[in-house]
Amino acid sequence: MRPLPLLALPLLALPLLAALVLALGAVSAPARAQAPPPVSDAEVTRGDPSAPNIALVFNVGAGYEPATSILGTLADKQLRATFFVMGWWAERHPDVLRQIADGGHEIASHGYKIADLTRATDDDVRSDLLAGDTAISAVTGRTTRPLWSPSAGYRDARVRAIAASLGYRTVVWTVDSGDWSADASAESVYSHVMGGAVNGAIIVLHFDSPTTGASTAQVLPRVVDDLRSAGYRLVTVSDLLAG
Repeated sequence: MRPLPLLALPLLALPLLAALVLALGAVSAPARAQAPPPVSDAEVTRGDPSAPNIALVFNVGAGYEPATSILGTLADKQLRATFFVMGWWAERHPDVLRQIADGGHEIASHGYKIADLTRATDDDVRSDLLAGDTAISAVTGRTTRPLWSPSAGYRDARVRAIAASLGYRTVVWTVDSGDWSADASAESVYSHVMGGAVNGAIIVLHFDSPTTGASTAQVLPRVVDDLRSAGYRLVTVSDLLAG
């Protein structure tokens, strides 16, 4: 059998090289950004119940010591979460907020400081939401729109309509971890989360509640591992709503 001419060898290698380039491109190409959820005065409490996706969200602004070890856990688990941040907290803790943003997490609005917007005037609701976005975006360089979650869940049709007029979609939890309670423990948080986990669930946790350090921060690695072992994909709220 005659050997192939030397010039033929590079030609034969071209299809292999092309395939290798395509494969490397598929691995290294960044994920396509999801379209933001549509703005509406209809609130969101759950994603697609037919898809095994769950969003872990962290409310920020209770005012106690932030459990920053949560950020280390999320990094170790290669998990992006959604943080609903209050504007006053962003002003007081800009370095921690930058750390959250630098971790690739989704940062959304929890308002500025009014706890119960259902008792506020229309103008005060608008001012609170606008001030919250201004304070947070001053640190992160990005708007919080279109995601907003009301403090303590206080909302009604009027508040939701005002939020929508400002470009926000109201997001409320499917499952309350209960880690805001003074008697919350690692086991109680684990029980609430795992007991309520369903397709499309939005599970609310807290970054700076009175017991976060001793409850959520301690049990979060186990929660993430066990949710994934149960077949759930952990995503941001935007990815959850995009399907």
